[in-house]
Amino acid sequence: MKVLKFGGGCLKDANSIKKLPIVLQKYTNGPVFLVLSAFGKTTNMLEKHQYSDVVNYTRSIMLELDFEIDVVQKVLDKYLKSKNNLQLLNYPSRVCIGEYISSEIIHRYLFNIGIANKLIDASLCIWTGPWDSELNSAAFHSAIFPETIKNKINALSITQGFIASDIQSKQNPANILRTTLGREGSDYSAAIFGKLLNASEVVLFKDVDGVYDKDPKIYLDATLFSKLSYNQAFQICSAENTVIHPNTLQHLRENKIPIRIKNFNNPSKPGSLITD
Repeated sequence: MKVLKFGGGCLKDANSIKKLPIVLQKYTNGPVFLVLSAFGKTTNMLEKHQYSDVVNYTRSIMLELDFEIDVVQKVLDKYLKSKNNLQLLNYPSRVCIGEYISSEIIHRYLFNIGIANKLIDASLCIWTGPWDSELNSAAFHSAIFPETIKNKINALSITQGFIASDIQSKQNPANILRTTLGREGSDYSAAIFGKLLNASEVVLFKDVDGVYDKDPKIYLDATLFSKLSYNQAFQICSAENTVIHPNTLQHLRENKIPIRIKNFNNPSKPGSLITD
């Protein structure tokens, strides 16, 4: 089993999304578990209550992916129908909508082009402590696959990054309280699922070729690392402008699960491998 995480920058428009099946062709020798961020700047729009912008953006992507009009409207109605209700949502429940939309669209799109897959709700698998409004996140508590979800996991499974639920609401499934792992939390989600699945590798797709000693978008002389130990990566990624959150590294280091950073737009490049 390999866990592949795709950030919002990788899946920012229809043309980018159409590259996803090409990337998946390189991972046909075993089961794959996809962790997806919200498309593009959707989370920012939801933070600012820009629901009309989210609707227009989502509709545009779906139409460019050749979805039927009735399917487009079905997805929009499912998540964005009532602006009045959306205004009443607390912050984590509101921003989670972006990941739910992206995962459902990718789930449906892959089916449309003949790639079978199962869609899984991450909020029923990852549990946190209570929501911290000052940090805009919640602390990770635990993770487990319920039997109903464990039975869904197959050759290709899809879930959301970033999303979790408050452990205190676990005993009341009808009223589960959504939380998040914080901005940029999808990498952390991939690490959590990687550990839960005892994955052979967690691959984080970014818009850079791997881990550098400094930001390659700013410094032309930045050095790319082909291989790093967890300790080396932790030292580099604890600095500002990190390409991987330190929590992601810590979580996978416990089980010695390798992490690979690859460029979504240049997947033939080997990227950076982080291992023991």
